[in-house]
Formats: sequence, C-alpha cells, structure tokens
Amino acid sequence: MIAAAGLADGEAAFAQRVDDNAIANASDAFGQAIGNEKVGLYTVDDVRGFNPVDAGNTRIEDLYFAPVDRLPNRLIRGSKVHVGISAQGYPFPAPTGIVDYDLSASSDADQLTISAERGQFGSQVLSVDALQPLDDHLKAYLGGTLRRQKRHEGGDFKGYVVTGGLTWRPYAGASATVFYSRNRAYDDETAPSIFPGGDYLPPKITRRAMIGQTWSKRDNLQELAGIVARLPFGSWQLEAGLFHAERRIDANFTDLFANMRPDGTTANRTILADANNLDRTLSGEARLTRTFGTSALAHRLIVSFRGKSGKRRFGGVQSIALGESSLNFADERPRPTFAFGPDDTDKSGQATLGLGYTMTAAGRFLLDLGISSSRYRKTITFTSAGLVTSVRDRPVTGSVTGSVNLSRALSLYGGHVRGFEEVAVAPANAANRGAVPPAIHTQQTDLGLRYTITPALSLVMGVFQIRKPYYNLDDQANYRELGTSSNRGLEASLTGTLRPGLSLVLGNVLLDSRISGELVDSGRIGPRPIGSIRRRSIANIDWRLGGGKSPLSLDFAAESLSARVGNASNRLSAPARKTFDLGARYRFNVAAVRALLRVQVANVLDDYGWQVATNGAFQYSVGRRFLAELRVDI
Repeated sequence: MIAAAGLADGEAAFAQRVDDNAIANASDAFGQAIGNEKVGLYTVDDVRGFNPVDAGNTRIEDLYFAPVDRLPNRLIRGSKVHVGISAQGYPFPAPTGIVDYDLSASSDADQLTISAERGQFGSQVLSVDALQPLDDHLKAYLGGTLRRQKRHEGGDFKGYVVTGGLTWRPYAGASATVFYSRNRAYDDETAPSIFPGGDYLPPKITRRAMIGQTWSKRDNLQELAGIVARLPFGSWQLEAGLFHAERRIDANFTDLFANMRPDGTTANRTILADANNLDRTLSGEARLTRTFGTSALAHRLIVSFRGKSGKRRFGGVQSIALGESSLNFADERPRPTFAFGPDDTDKSGQATLGLGYTMTAAGRFLLDLGISSSRYRKTITFTSAGLVTSVRDRPVTGSVTGSVNLSRALSLYGGHVRGFEEVAVAPANAANRGAVPPAIHTQQTDLGLRYTITPALSLVMGVFQIRKPYYNLDDQANYRELGTSSNRGLEASLTGTLRPGLSLVLGNVLLDSRISGELVDSGRIGPRPIGSIRRRSIANIDWRLGGGKSPLSLDFAAESLSARVGNASNRLSAPARKTFDLGARYRFNVAAVRALLRVQVANVLDDYGWQVATNGAFQYSVGRRFLAELRVDI
C-alpha cells in the first residue's frame, strides 16, 4: 500500500493526532507508519521481498518481541522499517530487516483524541486515544476502537480493541511502561483463494460481490501484555522488555478454489474448517549498555539476552468438499455439520546471548560489530499421524556494519549480517497445513551511499543481496525446503522538503529474486519465487499551502508495480499495475479544540489488477474508494 491510502482490511490504525503526517515526517522511503498513514517502499509484511514479521525480526521500542499476529491498533502509535542505512548503529540487525513499533502509552505528549472514520466502501470506525498525567511522574493511557469493516472482496467483519497502559518516569531518562491490549474480530466472512489450473489469469470478477459461503465466518481474539523499562545510571543503561502475546481462533475457514478453469469454474472447490487454535509466545530482552569516550570518539558496549518460548495448537482441520462451483455468482451451500479432528501441537524455545560494540567518530565514521550465540529447539506433535518431530540448533550469528563520511554531504555505508530466523507457517493449500519448519540460517550484504542535497533533502542509494533457504510447496503439495533463494536488489530513496510546505517521498527498488536447487535444476519449478516482482516505484507529495502555514494541504500518492510471478513454473504472471491516490486535509479550531478533516480518493482510476500470495493464491486488487476522517484533539 502507498502513503495515505487508508486502511486495508483488518489493518491496524495507530494512535494519531491532528498534526501527524507520514509524508512530511518521513526520514527515508524505506517504510514507516504514523497513525493510519503509511509511506515507503516496504511494509511490515514485505521488506526486500521477504516478511520480517514471519522471520521473527520485530521489536517493541527497540527490544526483541515475538508476535503472534499484527499488533492491535491503539496500542501502537507508529512503526518503522530498519534496513540499509536506517539499520546503521541499530543493535543486532537482521538480514530480513527489522520492524520496530512505538507504544502509545510511552509517548511524551498529553493527548485526548477522538476520531470518526468513513472507511472503504462505507466502513465505520470510531477511535479514542487518551494519554493524561496522573501526577508529575505517572501517565495513564486508554485507547479503544469500534469497527465495522467492509471488505474489498465482499462481505464484512466486526471488531473492537481496548487497550491501556501506565508510564512511570521516576527521574530524567528513566521510564517503565506496562500495557495490555485486547483485540477481537468476528463475523469475518471468508472470500475464496483462487488457484488457476493452468497458465492463465482468473476472469474479471465483479468487485465487492460476496461469493463466499455465509456460514464460513472467522472469529479470533488476540491479547498482548508487557512491560518495557529503561533505567540509566551514569554511563550505564539497563533496558528490558517482557511480552506475552496470545491469539485464540475459535472459528477459521479457508475457501480453496483450486484448479480454476479459464471460465471461472472448478470441479473441486473445498472449504477447510478449523477451530480451537491457539498461538502463544512469551518473549523479551534484557540489555545492558555502557557508553564511554568523548564527543570526538564515542564507544558503546552492549550485552544482551533475548529469549522466546512458544506454544501452538493447530490442526484438526475438517475438509468440506463442495465439488463443482463458479466464481461468477454466489454459489451458496447448506451449512454442514462440523466434526473436527484431533489437534496437533508445536512447542519452541530460543535463548540468545549477544555482544555488541559501536565506535562513533562524530562527523567521520561509525563502526558497529555484533555477535550472538543461540540455543534453539522445536518439537511438533502430529497427533492423528502419531508422529513427533524435533530439531535443535546452536547457531552463532553476527554482523559487521558501518559508515564513513567522505564530506559533509556524502557518506558511504555497508555491512554483512548473518541471522537465524523463523519460517512462515505452511499455507492452507499445503498437505501439511499449519506446520512450522525449524528456523533457518540467513545472510545479507549491502552497500550504499547517502547524499545530502540540502539540509532538508537527502538521497539514499544502495545495493543488497539476501540469501536464505527457500520454502514452498513441492509436487505433492508438501511445504518444505526446496532450495536456496537469493534476492539481489538496487534501492533508492529521495525524501525531504523542497520548499516550505512542500514535502516528498520518492522510492524505487529493482529486485532480482531467484531460486536454486534440485527442483529448479530438474525443470519442475521455475527459477523465480511465486509472488515476486522485479520493480516497485512510489511517489508521495504533500503540499501545505501558504508556505506550510495554511490550514489546507493537498497530497498525492502513486505506486507502480512490475508484473508479479503467478505460479511455480513461472509461465504465468499477474500484469503490471499503477495506482494513484488524491487527498486533502483541512485543519481548524472550534473554541479551544483543534480538529482535522481529511478526505481522500484512493485508486482514482479504479485500476483492476491481481495480487498473488507466495502460495500462488490470486485475489483482485482493491478498487476505487472514498475515505473521510474527522479527528479532534481536545
């Protein structure tokens, strides 16, 4: 998604104030979010062709955290992708990039914001954020959202979020934040996942027509609680975070429209019904940092302990064969009687000890070194098959990154990182659906430059290469390691202010994704991963009239995507796409109350295209939609 494009289905809306603006506040074009606005080449789900959340590369306020789902809205006020130059000096970087979230409860500014949104296709969202002092050292945060979301593929769902937190600041630089969030989505109607049976695209389906089964409604609940503390004492600082995340899925459905014919029909439509699923993690990090030296040559030494304990309950899936069916009309079937099988379990644990060292010469160079040693275990029990699989590993990973200033305007950066990352869960169309492979060894090398054109405008260009094992479906639909994937790319970012009130974010990434291994060598699959693209370009402009002082501002966003690989043989591609968004903001006061009216038309030209998931499922793109929001700071 591009900047200011509003919310996708089920996507988090972060705590946001009247003056927040993702384009005007962007430091680069590599990905960040403020409130319900996103800007940049990358998102929390896609960085340089990989998913950093699936890989376990997530942080809450710089501290290691293992999520079970997207973070609930209101709990978080924003996020940033750390990759390339933005990962310089970041403790213990990762090859797939790192997504770092900021807590609403730990913000410095007092806040009482009420927001009413008219979302896509008439969706309705009401949100409240309140951050108020209780005394000189203690602040309380309360937030909530009520949502009725209309999905772009038809159907809708209901949801709510309640969240709260306390932040205690006993002395300068010290803080401790505790928080809790509860997020439920229910009556969530399931749309078909379309799998063409040959090298052809699905027919053009009427947008917003609900062609799923009315009884296939998902219901899930997510809870997240934790504490983050920072305690400086002299040249030392202790930082610690402990997080408990849990997701319970009481009802889950996947509508598989497999082997679709060119006319949009299939002989074997199948509903996979599932229930009683659980995903729970306890994770966190304790970090001791010492800084010493002078302003001319500063040193930082870090000792870190990161840990995770995870438990999953999955499986017991009931397969409901619907037989002959069509995408061209609502093919409603009677509600079946559900009879689920026995559940499978997955238990994992990881403990990592890390040492880091950073040397910084002000205005001259930065050198960052890190090394980590981990103990990892995973045990999966497939109850119905009477099979128990177990794996253990003791990887040693590390990083060497740095930058050097060649002049006041020009600096070079680069580095090499070896990591140990999780793998995504086996998809719904896999024979071993829900299984999670063991963690994998990964590596990344990047090199680039930053040029400061003016004090308010900067250019970043870099090249990178990431290598990791490649997991997907084999000929028998088993999700397993098929070879090695290598993503090489060239990325560029131009961000800043051209003149007072005129901000821009321009980005481009050229990506060469390739697979190597036995199945490629034998010609059974093509050399490029399903869902991969060769290019993504974005352009975002925010123009606040009156030299940045007018209450009115206009914004424009454009995104251009190259063709996307559509199947394992690489003989099918989803065509290239271009989308454009137009929006405006008007700021005004009512007595002492500050307010913002924001309107937008997304996908102005109503471009119709196809998105392709990594498992080969097709879904049509979101059509033209009108969005409006009234936000009030009291």
